[in-house]
Amino acid sequence: MSSNISKEDFNDLKNKLLQSFGKIRVYTKEPKKEKSKRPIILEPGATVKNVAEKILKGFSKNVKETKIWGPSSKFPGQKVGLTHKLKDLDVVEFKTG
Repeated sequence: MSSNISKEDFNDLKNKLLQSFGKIRVYTKEPKKEKSKRPIILEPGATVKNVAEKILKGFSKNVKETKIWGPSSKFPGQKVGLTHKLKDLDVVEFKTG
């Protein structure tokens, strides 16, 4: 048995599955680099602080600046605080001191 599912169909299915589980995907990136290939899976309403703590417990205390790109930003590279609520497919960049 062979399957002829296109990459678009597969990605659409993947998106629908994530939505049905009520999760959001957030990507991280390092300054001057591309975003990560694998997202961090979080609950809707998750904040920038939740992402930092999922990376490393206590990491949020070291964050000096955060920039975001994606659905929850007003413009690309918007500076936000740790309490900023993220949306599916946002990209977060942390700058530490």
